[in-house]
Amino acid sequence: MKIAQIALIAAVVIGVADAKSLRSLFKHLKHKETEAAAALEPAATEADETNRELQSNGCIVPLPAAAWHRTLGSWSDGFCQFIIDCNSPSYDSELECCKGAYGGQISGTCLSMLPSPPTTSPTEGGDLDVYYPDYDQPAWPLGFCINTRPLPSGRPAYTTMLDCCKGAYGGQSSGICLSMLPSPPTTSPTDVGGLDVYYPDYDQPAWPLGFCINTRPLPSGRPTYTTMLLCCKGAYGGQQSGVCLSQLPSPPTVSPTDAGEFDFWYPDYSSVWAEATCLNTRPLPFGPGGRPTYDTMLDCCKREYRSQASGACVAALPSPPTSSPTNLAETGGLDVYYPNYDQAAWPEGICISTRPLPSGRPSYSTKPACCQAHYGGQLSETCMCDAVNVCYSCTCGSQAERDAANCTLTCS
Repeated sequence: MKIAQIALIAAVVIGVADAKSLRSLFKHLKHKETEAAAALEPAATEADETNRELQSNGCIVPLPAAAWHRTLGSWSDGFCQFIIDCNSPSYDSELECCKGAYGGQISGTCLSMLPSPPTTSPTEGGDLDVYYPDYDQPAWPLGFCINTRPLPSGRPAYTTMLDCCKGAYGGQSSGICLSMLPSPPTTSPTDVGGLDVYYPDYDQPAWPLGFCINTRPLPSGRPTYTTMLLCCKGAYGGQQSGVCLSQLPSPPTVSPTDAGEFDFWYPDYSSVWAEATCLNTRPLPFGPGGRPTYDTMLDCCKREYRSQASGACVAALPSPPTSSPTNLAETGGLDVYYPNYDQAAWPEGICISTRPLPSGRPSYSTKPACCQAHYGGQLSETCMCDAVNVCYSCTCGSQAERDAANCTLTCS
């Protein structure tokens, strides 16, 4: 009930004079009530503003309980605080927040804000019991491995410094990482070079001058071989200068054996194909897999120079075969037929089996099959007439020739 109403009732009950005094009392009480309400109003407004701000940032009423959250701003200088926040993961403790939100923070700012921050004194030669590559060095050749805290996020870790140097700085020519080991390996070479494997020295100015070495350290990604000879064959096979083989403790002699230096034969691509032969002479003019090789010169000639009109390759054999054709029963010597592109015009073209078979020319087991494939559209049917006989079509030969061959065709 309002104070004025109470005063009116009282005036009726106790009289007008006394009511005036009572009304003054109630005015005084109302003034005090107004002052108290005014004092409470700012606190309620501040709370409402905080709630409205949280709701505008994605919080849903009822608001979550306060927890540990990461602060906004620079991650390297960030820390955790106990607040209400709906936009970041929450943690039950400040330590869990530092581990989860600032794991790997190099500055250590978050951990330093703990009531009892961990000490930075290293153990086992460093803070961590694992080692990782120090990518903060200015260049990879100057890099090494460390185990200082904290471990950067996403950085590979190794159980020992040696494993880290091998994994992260394998092939480091400067040897900086290995030199940081408590007992670094000596650089004095063993087994004539340091390593027990050999690899091609790509630092030479040109491939013809290259050779194989086994000096430390082994460059990353470089192929290795168990012996220098295997390295020379694998990495410098065909090196005409012979530099790699000359570095062997007992380099091979250059005098040919077995009518040539190698026990296999290869085609001579340096000569004109029509006059080329197969060789087995040193040095090998190609690298591994650069050319086909054959066990005998005859096999090489058959495969590489089969249709060579000059017969130069076959003629270079120690006992060359005679040039008289064999298997001539099928009019030509070969047991296959191919289109004769040397004819003056396609309408008059036919298929033949004469030696040699031109390189790249398609061949067929029968002459009619060859004619159908290459001359099937001939109006004159010249090829099929030649492949079968004059009885194949009325366009083959004359009527007298067809009669003489006892053809059953009826041609007008």
